[in-house]
Amino acid sequence: MEDVGKETSAPVAKRSKRKWPIVVGVVAVVLVAAGAGFWAWHEQPSFCNAICHEPMDNYVDGYYHDATLMAYAHQQEGAACLDCHEAKIEEQVTEATSWASKSYQVDEAGSLATTGVTADKAFCAKSGCHDWDVVVAATQDWGGDAGVNPHRSHQGEAIDCSNCHVAHGSSYMYCNTCHDYAVPDGWQQPNRGERRAS
Repeated sequence: MEDVGKETSAPVAKRSKRKWPIVVGVVAVVLVAAGAGFWAWHEQPSFCNAICHEPMDNYVDGYYHDATLMAYAHQQEGAACLDCHEAKIEEQVTEATSWASKSYQVDEAGSLATTGVTADKAFCAKSGCHDWDVVVAATQDWGGDAGVNPHRSHQGEAIDCSNCHVAHGSSYMYCNTCHDYAVPDGWQQPNRGERRAS
């Protein structure tokens, strides 16, 4: 009888030794798939408002549904949020801390009261985005005024794209703080000589 017990215990030990690489492999594949799935979700607008409903719901809703916003126009052209809002770990930690501690302010509409996000020519005309020469050509003789071009300003690079263009709100005809040029539909018109708070 002792021989029978020895014969049956040896194959069981060998089988369990052969299974551990399979178990480790399956666990590794599951972890990699879960990580890849999380990263793919992290790249989507739905990630932002799934985690931080306030204030991100307004931004994601505008991105998908508000045709008056530049964010919507970018979405229609296939640009994702992270094409403009780069996911830098230090910024994400700061944002998560602000959200968890509720140390941010929102306006009446539920959007962030202050954002501090600016975009200059180097940012907007980077590879794969806007072609600066095409932008300048499209706005030559603005409003029928010969020689006027808001994208070839006498101020040069002193002003940046976000002085006028607002992705998640109404854009602003910055030039008209001094001038009286045509204002695109839906844009804010400044009072002459009154500067917008940045």
